[in-house]
Amino acid sequence: MFIEIEDLKPEPLHVHHTYGIGEIRFSHDDAALSRPVTADFVLTHKDGELQVGGTVETAIRCTCSRCARDFTRDVSATFDLSYLPQPEWASENAEIELRYEDMEVGYYDGITFDVDLMVLEQIELAIPMRFVCREDCKGLCYKCGADLNEGTCQCKAEEVDSRLSVLLEFKKKSGR
Repeated sequence: MFIEIEDLKPEPLHVHHTYGIGEIRFSHDDAALSRPVTADFVLTHKDGELQVGGTVETAIRCTCSRCARDFTRDVSATFDLSYLPQPEWASENAEIELRYEDMEVGYYDGITFDVDLMVLEQIELAIPMRFVCREDCKGLCYKCGADLNEGTCQCKAEEVDSRLSVLLEFKKKSGR
């Protein structure tokens, strides 16, 4: 969905849009959308500067990186963003020095604002780097592959290399 900047009226524009699962280009190796994406935001503008604030909500189906079970997790993001028209650069390959303040501003082509890209960006920022079904997930045994959440496996405990015994004692004392 694109918003034409020249068609905007002076008052804020309230947008509520629901994307079907296949409508947004969410592409992740170990996750997929499992519910439509709902975007609800208010866009205000002045002299080409856009202020966009609102929420994005959906759910993703993913695989736990510890125990390899599939699970579904709700994803919700609240945002308050600023966009400016893309500045004219001297050349395409020119190096551009960014100040710290520049990191808080996004850019658009000055003619249309790509809502789909903004929504996708918010989903990507809201998901974790690694998916874990629950915080206390014990994962799989590295030897036999048994799910340690269901109980202990039958693997024999190995002797710890004597060179690492100091680290084992430290772990026991720290309570980890």
